[in-house]
Amino acid sequence: PEMTHRIAAGDDAGARSAQNRAIEFALLLAIPCIVAFLVVPDVIMRGLFMRGRFTAEDAHAAALTLMAYTVGLVPFVLIRSTVAPFLARGDTFTPMKAALIGTAVNIVFKIALMGPLAQVGLALATSIGAWINFALVLYWASRARHIAFDATLKSSLIRLFGAGLAMAVVLLFAAPVVAKMLSSVAKFRNESELLVLVLLGGVVYGALVVALF
Repeated sequence: PEMTHRIAAGDDAGARSAQNRAIEFALLLAIPCIVAFLVVPDVIMRGLFMRGRFTAEDAHAAALTLMAYTVGLVPFVLIRSTVAPFLARGDTFTPMKAALIGTAVNIVFKIALMGPLAQVGLALATSIGAWINFALVLYWASRARHIAFDATLKSSLIRLFGAGLAMAVVLLFAAPVVAKMLSSVAKFRNESELLVLVLLGGVVYGALVVALF
């Protein structure tokens, strides 16, 4: 809404600034999810779903699918911010064109990957299509001068990437240690393991974000 109001008022610079702040905020929330989904997907699926007929094998299959979807999480969360300048200017054709091309790529890769990779291939195809859609919108927005990354955003991206990388390293080394510590727990072991890693990752990422910003 802020971008729309600024564009309507002729404040293109203000609209681009609002867009950059929206991208920052979206990535602030998305990066810890991306890290967790890529580093400890098995722990997440076991902790959330492994009970009853949902076995460890099912949890592992679901974890691989989660990782495949996570490959496309960045375009999933940022596409709204990159499409907004077009919509605010009454241009619905450009985003639709990018979406249709992304959908076509998605379908082609689904057909190609569902055989060898099963459900993981379907998820990966969705992520590939999302990246194509996002890249096209980003290219056309840049060419039309609807988007420009300011120095603040570039600096924020570096700091957010650093916080995410630190969280990834902590989870990578903490996961086997936590699993070993809780190996003798009879009930709710998977849930406890997930809870400990969530708290640990949240504290590390949150503390680094506060420190860096």
